[in-house]
Amino acid sequence: MDATELKVEFDKQLKDADAKIAEAENNLRGLKEYKLKLQGGMETLELLNPKTEETQGGVPEQSTDPQPPEPPSTES
Repeated sequence: MDATELKVEFDKQLKDADAKIAEAENNLRGLKEYKLKLQGGMETLELLNPKTEETQGGVPEQSTDPQPPEPPSTES
């Protein structure tokens, strides 16, 4: 292969690489848009069904606050 043939082959490979890069960038852009839509859906679900401190994940959480002592009995 002489220099002219190599140049033609390299030009062809450069165009092919550019086309593949453009396609990959378009795919990446589409995936990023899809991710944003999924995140928006998750935020919407949280707004419609807000989590409370008592029910995270559907299971009541145990209180870590100490309970106040009961007042002394006034019965005689």
